Amino acid sequence: MKRHDDYLASSIWYREVINSPYQVIAEFFDAADIVSHRKSIEDALNAACSDDIWSKTNPGDLLFHFKLIESIINAAYLINKGKMKSPLSIGKENAFNPNLYCGWHAGLTAWDFFPRMLSFEEYRNPYLVFRRFFKYLPLPEWKRELDDIVEFALVKTSLSEIGIDIDTLRIYFHLTKLIEAAHLMDVRKVSHIGGTIKNRAPFRKS
Repeated sequence: MKRHDDYLASSIWYREVINSPYQVIAEFFDAADIVSHRKSIEDALNAACSDDIWSKTNPGDLLFHFKLIESIINAAYLINKGKMKSPLSIGKENAFNPNLYCGWHAGLTAWDFFPRMLSFEEYRNPYLVFRRFFKYLPLPEWKRELDDIVEFALVKTSLSEIGIDIDTLRIYFHLTKLIEAAHLMDVRKVSHIGGTIKNRAPFRKS
């Protein structure tokens, strides 16, 4: 894939050069599972849009989570430039085949892994999610949104109190869909993490 360095100009926390965006996705899900990523987005938005301060763990953990989220946005940006399309032909009759969506993290159920925010069209072709993500906001604006969320998640002042207009539901919607689409690519396309074969631990059925 042709390298595009323009994503580095807007980087806030994640400034590494990306040689393989799919390996960034693999490392993203190696750092934490899809349930943890969904929850970190929800918790940070709740804190940023209220008088509550994000107090789940050390503030450094929030910055680490959002560095990871920025990394997946950068990877999605590069993949989206390639105008890719899923090579899989998935019919409704095999949509719940666990090989299509179940990850390798032990202790999670099939429902934990299932991308419940995606349409069937997006489930079949998760690259569509990346296109729609950057159609909603261009890359630099997504970075500004992330910066605002982290800043106001760590103070008692909410975004709305100082006049920053943020469509919380749509931001949550798009970020969560981005994570779920990346998860499908991790399951379907990426077989290793930094050259080490993934541990395909069986998921819990209930």
